[in-house]
Amino acid sequence: MLLGVWFSGKFVRESAVRVQEIRATERTATVARSEVADQRAALEGPETTFEQMVQDNAIELGVPPPTVAALAEPNVYALELDAPTVLAPGRSWKSPHLSITAVVEKVMYQQHGASVSSSHTIARIENVSSTPVAYLARLSSAERGRCEVRGSRMHNAIALRAGEIADVVVCAGGGAIRLDRVEVLELGEYGHRLVSQLPPRALGADEVTANAHRPVPPVVRCSSTDVATTVQLLREAAASWADVVDFYARHDCRRFAFVQGYRRATSTLTSLPVVTAGPPP
Repeated sequence: MLLGVWFSGKFVRESAVRVQEIRATERTATVARSEVADQRAALEGPETTFEQMVQDNAIELGVPPPTVAALAEPNVYALELDAPTVLAPGRSWKSPHLSITAVVEKVMYQQHGASVSSSHTIARIENVSSTPVAYLARLSSAERGRCEVRGSRMHNAIALRAGEIADVVVCAGGGAIRLDRVEVLELGEYGHRLVSQLPPRALGADEVTANAHRPVPPVVRCSSTDVATTVQLLREAAASWADVVDFYARHDCRRFAFVQGYRRATSTLTSLPVVTAGPPP
């Protein structure tokens, strides 16, 4: 009987903790949405135009300011791989935009509070095109699948400038890499800086990749982006990776929240900023 009472109490305690976790997540998402709305209201007064925002952002980010007309033009999109490809160590896969090579090298990571160096499988991703690109590469170990516990190397987990390389750690140990999907969206220098501000979690990245994200200075990650909402939209296929990236390649995530229903522009947008979603242009 005493055991029954204890297990009953344990269930109640665990249920209470779970409810608190869910409420905390909801509060975090609500606060993020509120912060974005407050920022947007403060920066969209009658004295502040979108064109002025772009000019100010470009100066802050150290790039030439694009015109609003140029920002309204569609970004070139490419689905460069949608069938599984296995890369043994030393083998490469190439597209017009990216080169991905499987390598095995030592990587530092934390284990039981201590720093440990061990062999890891790494996808070395290089932008071989002449323009900055946002990239999505779905990777896993060919032998072990998704490896949640692994080391990492700092890299831009969202976008690469021409010639830039990202070492994406796939799994602890050796072996081949399974490459399932590759998408890219061509960007200008301004768009590259804007999307690099995003938390990778907002684009569906896991925690290890998110923590390894190091955009080029002076880019600073947006702290108030509503990650929970975009993750849910991606999970439910209510928005695609390309939709979210295309939106934030035109809108500063410190000032604007993703407009639900927005679709990647395939022709010139009629106006900027986009505040409501209409039919795909």
